Amino acid sequence: MAYIRKLPSGKWQATVYMPNGKRTTKTHRLKSFVDKWAKDLEASYDRGERRDPRAGEILIRDWYARWDAANGGDTPTRTKTASLWRTHCEHVWGDWPMAAVTRMDAQAWVERLRATKRSRHKGKTVEDGDKDVPLLSAKTIHDIVYVMTSLYTAAMQEYPPIVTVNPFDRLKLPTIPPAMVRFYEPEEAEALYVAVERRAGLRNRVLVELGMHVGLRSGELYGLHVDRIDWMRSQVHVTHVMTRKGLREYPKSRKSHRVVPIPEPIMERLSALRRGRQTWGLECTCPTVQADGTVRPGRGKCQALMFTAPEGGPIDDNRWRGRIWYPSIERARTCGRRAAIDSIEVQPVPPGTCGVDWCDDPAHMIPRYSPHVMRHTAASWLVQAGVSLYVVQDLLGHEDHRTTQRYAHLVPDAYDAVRAAWSARSNARTTHGREKSPAAW
Repeated sequence: MAYIRKLPSGKWQATVYMPNGKRTTKTHRLKSFVDKWAKDLEASYDRGERRDPRAGEILIRDWYARWDAANGGDTPTRTKTASLWRTHCEHVWGDWPMAAVTRMDAQAWVERLRATKRSRHKGKTVEDGDKDVPLLSAKTIHDIVYVMTSLYTAAMQEYPPIVTVNPFDRLKLPTIPPAMVRFYEPEEAEALYVAVERRAGLRNRVLVELGMHVGLRSGELYGLHVDRIDWMRSQVHVTHVMTRKGLREYPKSRKSHRVVPIPEPIMERLSALRRGRQTWGLECTCPTVQADGTVRPGRGKCQALMFTAPEGGPIDDNRWRGRIWYPSIERARTCGRRAAIDSIEVQPVPPGTCGVDWCDDPAHMIPRYSPHVMRHTAASWLVQAGVSLYVVQDLLGHEDHRTTQRYAHLVPDAYDAVRAAWSARSNARTTHGREKSPAAW
């Protein structure tokens, strides 16, 4: 039961006992206001609702701390979320009560994000006064808003709920421009293999070939252990992922742990690389990220890794890109010649020429893509060869089939019906060698 009393200040205060036995109060200068509030609250409790009316007063910063702690673990997604929260959300929303944010407040924030520059771009920062730093991309804005949406979704799912509405849901966000699926053609990939082997040896060539044909993620390639290769059946058991903090033995998604085949030529080169090496019983001494986010330090060089850094131990992705991947792209030539920059002893070759031994013709160079293009290349080649999208999904470990659908346009007979319709229309325009008038067809 609620009771109402008049305070010495002249205001009226209503007190209501909640189902958990605790009290909640509301104070106002009008008695009718607190009386209505008390009756409405008691009626909601009678209907079975259990929400504490003061729950929405929790600060967003405090709720984020609770939400983040409840997520647990240390994953790339959690690290990215924490970075977006610190950079774009905390200073704006941290001191707001959860229930105080309106949809108009949220939409106004999105409009400010549209005019916000990135915190860092190619080593340049806004603080440095560099005018070349671009604005936040549409994808980044979607990711930032998703952080706030997730916070409020979790608050609404609490029992009793912290809030009853999500002001960040279904806001008007910038359109993410569609991106083409980029991949290397076979002759471009072959030129890259040669350039990688010239620069960093056979082991790195096999790493790239494995990525191009099987579609393993970069972290899965770096974390591949010798004892995870089935040498008799030409298969790889994908169970480890190398991250910036160390080896992760738990999957990115449910489909990440998988068994994939290896092409026979690549298997032969892997066998050549393993000669003289123990292939079973090796202890993993890599730094390891535990499920709770803690890191178990490594011990010396990890001999169990299939692919290692030049000095031994795990490959650092940033160094591998800078020392091997991008320099190899610059030197790769589809004509089979070497790049003019491969030796300081050779006279400079004029741009646009392709000589007997050296080439600097832009038409023979390959596009500069990130290492993730290996994964796109593997999927694209398989789909073009007629492999089912469902098989490609399992091979690449895609959790969502919509991710694999990006390659559907590469299916050999994807548009056969359309082309047949065009052909039929074209044939209908001609009768006995004469073209019909437009009105006839």
